[in-house]
Amino acid sequence: MNKLYLILAVGLAFISCDDKVVVVQDSSGRLNDILIVIENSDWDGPLGDAVRKEFARPLDGIVREEPMFTLNHVKPSAFKGRLKKSRNYLFLKKSDSSGVSVKKDLYANPQLGVVVRGKDKKDIARVISENADDMIAIFNTGEVARKQYLMDKVALNTDRLKDRFGFEIIVPRAYRFATYNGELDNNFFWLRRDIKEGTMDIMIYEVDRNRIKRSDSTVLDIVKVRDSIGKAKILTDGGPFQTEPAFSPYVNESQIDGKFAFETKGTWEIKDMFVAGPFVNYAIYNKQKDNWLIIEGYVSAPSSKQRDYLFEIEAILKSVHFLEKKKE
Repeated sequence: MNKLYLILAVGLAFISCDDKVVVVQDSSGRLNDILIVIENSDWDGPLGDAVRKEFARPLDGIVREEPMFTLNHVKPSAFKGRLKKSRNYLFLKKSDSSGVSVKKDLYANPQLGVVVRGKDKKDIARVISENADDMIAIFNTGEVARKQYLMDKVALNTDRLKDRFGFEIIVPRAYRFATYNGELDNNFFWLRRDIKEGTMDIMIYEVDRNRIKRSDSTVLDIVKVRDSIGKAKILTDGGPFQTEPAFSPYVNESQIDGKFAFETKGTWEIKDMFVAGPFVNYAIYNKQKDNWLIIEGYVSAPSSKQRDYLFEIEAILKSVHFLEKKKE
């Protein structure tokens, strides 16, 4: 993450004196939309293909393929007026130098612009390829922050989580604390949101430190933990709620509120039933308790697109903020 912050900090310094800052107004655009500023002929050619390859790459864990971002394009001469107030834009332009710069709140607020420079089309495509992961991380970080800001305006009271686990979390009021067999469990919290196509669910619990080890078998440890909890705590109309065994989940090292965490994305299923969906799981090491805090969200909406639902869950999970333990 240090690399990401460095790029953002350096990028802001690239805002040149030639850029005329207009009166800042509210930006527009849907979450996870990026406006690509590029000539029409380039958008339909290899340069446009390079953009789509990186920024419209499929999301991990989604059963039916969906792009990471929704891309719209406009030619540079039309990048004005309302379009110039787009919350996210990627501007591709020829230049004597090659590189990437970040422009924050230049034409609207909030707004994140990324400018990719290259000496010719081939050079611009190279810069995109070499810096795609960092640019995606910058856009994603901005979108998560925006979603958290919006959710905080309609937040659910989560004091019971603060009292039990010692953290704050932003959860919209559309969710409710669910029960298992009509009883609340102070060691396992289950939040649910009913949506037209199904449900969105969040699970929160703790496990001993030795249940998950940082090794070549980390993914197996995480699967064992979530499958044991799913079988014991999640009611179904069929077999146990479990990790889809045919596809190994993606596991990456990450951080939540500055604490080390394993980020796992994959597919869940109900055994012996044609029901499945995506999940995202964070196993956060809590040094104070010397254990793992597990926060997981999953989507059950088999007949609909799931990217935006999964994004909301990701924003909720990433909002966890640990409180300092009061000294007695």
